[in-house]
Amino acid sequence: MINVENIKKFKTENKTVLIRFDLNVPLASGSPVSDRIIRVIDSIAELKLLNSKIVILSHLGRPKGKIDNKLSLKQITPQLEQAFGSKITFLDDCIGIDVENKIKNANQEEIILLENCRFYKEEEDNDNNFAQSLSKLADVYINDAFACSHRSHASVAAITNYLPSYCGNLLSEELLNLADVIQMPLSPSVTIMGGSKISTKISILKSLSIKMDTIIIVGGMANNFIKYSGLNVKNSLIENDVDDLINQIYKFAEDNNCKIITPIDVVTAKEVKKDIETVTSAIDEIKENNMILDIGPQTIELIKKELSYAKTVFWNGPAGVFEIPPFQVGTLAIAKYIADLSTKNLIKSFAGGGDTIAALEMANVKNEFSYISTGGGALLELLEGRKLPGLKALNIL
Repeated sequence: MINVENIKKFKTENKTVLIRFDLNVPLASGSPVSDRIIRVIDSIAELKLLNSKIVILSHLGRPKGKIDNKLSLKQITPQLEQAFGSKITFLDDCIGIDVENKIKNANQEEIILLENCRFYKEEEDNDNNFAQSLSKLADVYINDAFACSHRSHASVAAITNYLPSYCGNLLSEELLNLADVIQMPLSPSVTIMGGSKISTKISILKSLSIKMDTIIIVGGMANNFIKYSGLNVKNSLIENDVDDLINQIYKFAEDNNCKIITPIDVVTAKEVKKDIETVTSAIDEIKENNMILDIGPQTIELIKKELSYAKTVFWNGPAGVFEIPPFQVGTLAIAKYIADLSTKNLIKSFAGGGDTIAALEMANVKNEFSYISTGGGALLELLEGRKLPGLKALNIL
């Protein structure tokens, strides 16, 4: 359970603040400022008002404890300067006497960006000595990286042993909003869950079946549910040896009075290819050599009907291979319908996960949902009921 009463905010002036962000953003030339950067602008603005000397700590990619110039955080300096409206001072390391002295001698109003903390293997080892070295850089530590808070890493967990530690604006926002889904969702409550692998989602589905009134299964995962019902899904993507898991999900849902909805019709094709000829059919009439790549119109209407009764909706995972036309229809229809209900204040809508957010952007409705989480793995682990190391370190879980 999220103990929102334990969310401790930093409010002291004239301090040097080490703040952990998740700046693991796209680096393609000409990329717009990443949403992950935009989402922390408020945190920077508030620290400026407190006359804080701001020292930003983050990772980028998976360098596996070795220096990799292709994963240097120096590359995102232009994005940060554009977003924050301030010059960024980049330091080519994240620990050491030289870094300590440069921070100490910097002007109070400076914003300093440290090099990728994952260039040190000790970061992912949650090494106490490395955490202690990080702690020498500042007076206080702030975790504002919800998306990293499921990692037992030095810059997320161990560092809280050595500095007064606080919850950042974005992390606080995440927890206060997600509490509405994780702890007390308004009923009727609906989860739409996509993804390809049931084996990675069984604990989440079990946990959600306790909290939610309805779970709608879509995406590649739904293929296994259709197959489990005794039907032939032909060439569709399936995960082997999961019938027992599906049986557990149905049993768990029944015990908790949670309804499970799966597709009743589907859009199929012979291959995943742009603008290929498609066939829409009932789930018991899938053509030979075809594969399921989207939900059909009857399923879309079934989902809309269920959503029309809802007060809380949580969505993680698209309904089909939405990146490739014409298999985006189901996903976009769901996105636009939830957005419409949200703007009319008929539901509280929550979404998370990279593919889901990409789908909302494609549908141009991202800003119409009640809340979009920055977390991927962290969000799912929180829904699963796990203790996230970053939150445990702050005494929030």
